[in-house]
Amino acid sequence: MSYGTEELAARLKAAREAKGLNQRELSALAGVPQSHISKIENNAVDLRVSSLSSIAHALDLELVLVPRKALPAVQSITRNVARAPVVNAESQRELDRIREKVNALATHASGANFDNLQRRIREITQIRSQIDPEILQKVRGIIESIESSASNEAVNRAADTIRSLRNQLAHRGVSHEKPRAPRPAYRLEEDQDG
Repeated sequence: MSYGTEELAARLKAAREAKGLNQRELSALAGVPQSHISKIENNAVDLRVSSLSSIAHALDLELVLVPRKALPAVQSITRNVARAPVVNAESQRELDRIREKVNALATHASGANFDNLQRRIREITQIRSQIDPEILQKVRGIIESIESSASNEAVNRAADTIRSLRNQLAHRGVSHEKPRAPRPAYRLEEDQDG
């Protein structure tokens, strides 16, 4: 097999493992036999586009033909996305509960205040690197406190509290990051005349 297919097989395997799936689970999601997935990952079979497409979509990946000149930029972006932390199962359950509570609240409340609350919830859930279930439980508790009254004042108070939690998370994330040395946009080659 060629280097390109070896690299592709390794990336598919890494993506499967990053999702926490075994080959049998991926098989069920992709509709590709588990034995074929095994052969693909071990580079023992030529990869068909149909199998590749099914597996990629099951792993939340897209197949794209990229102009060779743009490849470094695409690789840089995908490296940054790959480094983004994955939300753990407990946090994901809390996020789902928050969505349910907000959807239930939407039947009682509406307008600019409710739109502001929804925006604040989206903002806090986008900080995936520091999000933990305890913070999400606080957010859910705040939303549950609104359910009884659904007044504009309660919605505004909840939005302000969630914004404060979001700011704490954002600042905590910045303080934990290691400062990086600035990188030049370009570098002049030194003359080797000697």
